[in-house]
Amino acid sequence: MTHRRDLVLFGLAAVMAAVGYTMLGLLTPLVALRLGAGPAAVGALVSSGFLLPLVLAVPAGTWVDRWGARRMARIGFLAFAAAALPMVWAPAWPALVFGYVVASLAHLVHIVGSQALVADLAEPGGPREAAYGWWTTSVAVGQTLGPLLGGLLLDLFGAEVGFGSMALALVAAFALTLPMRVSGQVETTRARLRWGAARRLLGDRTVGLAMLTSSAALWAVTVQVTFLPVHLELLAVPAAAIGALLSLRSLVAVLVRPWMPRMVAALGGRERTVVLTLLAMATGLMGVAFTTSWWALALFMMVFGAGFGLSQPVSMVMVADRVAAGERGALTRRRPRAREPSNQHDGRDT
Repeated sequence: MTHRRDLVLFGLAAVMAAVGYTMLGLLTPLVALRLGAGPAAVGALVSSGFLLPLVLAVPAGTWVDRWGARRMARIGFLAFAAAALPMVWAPAWPALVFGYVVASLAHLVHIVGSQALVADLAEPGGPREAAYGWWTTSVAVGQTLGPLLGGLLLDLFGAEVGFGSMALALVAAFALTLPMRVSGQVETTRARLRWGAARRLLGDRTVGLAMLTSSAALWAVTVQVTFLPVHLELLAVPAAAIGALLSLRSLVAVLVRPWMPRMVAALGGRERTVVLTLLAMATGLMGVAFTTSWWALALFMMVFGAGFGLSQPVSMVMVADRVAAGERGALTRRRPRAREPSNQHDGRDT
């Protein structure tokens, strides 16, 4: 019961965190345009948010293995909330750049912690697909609400209220994790990066395919979330309508994820599934680029959402099943000494 209760709590936290992050994804390009930036500057701003995560992604995994997945997820929630505050107090270009860069790093921290923690929130002895499926469904629910809420707040009240609401959503996500008991911490010894283990797993065909397809999917989402608002804003489409299109994409992702185990089986396994999801996302991305019809945009957003809805949880499970419990953050814990077998446990606190 502890694992089930904690999965519900963390699912609710994931909803609030996803609301905040998708609000950031919509508000950043639109507010940048309204502050006088052009499409090239918007692209540079969004790219800047990936620089620190690129450098710190692997160290963030070692922090997870050392300090516990739940703790790192909490730190990410609070740091994200703090990053939104400068735009509440003094909305300007420097505050937007600072907030976006720090929030992107905080998002990395809580996502790495969350992915490691969800593996331990599965029922003991049960399949991880169910836990990842419900967690990613929670994320998708938040992604459905966030863009529409962000667009409405921007149209009705302005950027300050939008960013303030984002901060409140992340504070709520933090508060929901306080009653949780499962920590995702396998051991207390100092985590240390083991490049040999990293090279071994990167050479694994399943892990390599999961990382490649997940990276491609996230690239496609970043391109769409960044430049669809820019494209439609330049066509004088209201922010609420832009948010509605992004919410529609996420709604479809919500609808397909609870059926993930059955769909993976019907499509012929995890590896074939992630490849087919990329084809669906490519179709949706190209379709959006070459149409201005509202109904056609909606159709291609739905195709894209269906592909993305399956892509991420399936790739996560592919990696989680190939990695030891203490190395889910970054393949980084020391091997336990033979004389201390009784001190090792599987991360499922009771």
